[in-house]
Amino acid sequence: MNPSTDLIKAIMERRARELESNIQSYPRNQSILSDISECERSMVYAVLDWKSRQLFDIETKARLEAGNLQEREIINQLIKLGFEVILSQQPVDVLGKSGKLIARGKIDGMIKWEGKRVPFEIKSMNPNIFNGIKSLDDFQKKPYLRKYLRQIQTYLYGNNLEEGIFILTDCLGHIKMLPVFLDYGECEAILLKLERVAAAIDSKTYPDRITYDSAICGWCPFSLICLPDISNKPAELIIDEAVETAVARHEFLKPLSKEFEKIHDEIREKFKNVAKAIIGDKFIVQNIASKRTAYELTPEAEEQVAAIKKEFAKQVPVMRLVIQSLDGKVKEADD
Repeated sequence: MNPSTDLIKAIMERRARELESNIQSYPRNQSILSDISECERSMVYAVLDWKSRQLFDIETKARLEAGNLQEREIINQLIKLGFEVILSQQPVDVLGKSGKLIARGKIDGMIKWEGKRVPFEIKSMNPNIFNGIKSLDDFQKKPYLRKYLRQIQTYLYGNNLEEGIFILTDCLGHIKMLPVFLDYGECEAILLKLERVAAAIDSKTYPDRITYDSAICGWCPFSLICLPDISNKPAELIIDEAVETAVARHEFLKPLSKEFEKIHDEIREKFKNVAKAIIGDKFIVQNIASKRTAYELTPEAEEQVAAIKKEFAKQVPVMRLVIQSLDGKVKEADD
């Protein structure tokens, strides 16, 4: 017997049991503000079919608990630094046009500052995601990050406040803060979405499925009941090292291609008025004249083209190649 090995095994087993004991679904009576999705169907499922929600695995649960600990630590730091933190976990209710409650949430807290209340929302992130966020525009990169934007916008709207703060952490001791300003146009779109979802919940009807998007549907905890034709379809097992290597390489290069496009556009913009330049001792950048076919249409011609396209437009079946990792299903979750 090896005491250290046995001890490690005992710790891991007890940790797993403890985490599993706290993994469960909870009923909802209305939408919650941290879960405003692009997919209204999933929001309806979250209320009407909450028992069918796929549960997190233990590692995701551990990450969520670590995020909660980090949230409390940051609030304690703010207090130690002399800032007055108030209304921690204060409920935020959003009412529909009829005055009925259609969504609810809880804000992490507010700071009293120069006679005003400034709400803040704390989000813990994977260090790679954390490092990639420089501005609010970067929240548009992933569906769950876009949820964060909708969440804080509804908190501002629900509290009749013009601005707030995102406090981001990578759980490694690093934080960054971004100001958020109330966007009335965005809030109007969110409210209309919440109204539609609330109406569907009341009538116990489900919005149409969205066009399959692996970034949304692939992580949806209701995919088994929403997409039985996809989720429950038997899979063919392929044992081929060359194919596995190619798919792995494909997934490795996919984010790099997006990075290439972004950097290429930045470089093109920087050198758009430069005919020729030498960069250090390795590169020459040139703008070389060439030609391409362009169609300069009058407004009348554009209307005619649009009318023709509309007349002949139709929905046709297509097959989309979607690649997902097998190392876990529900991994990305809201704090």
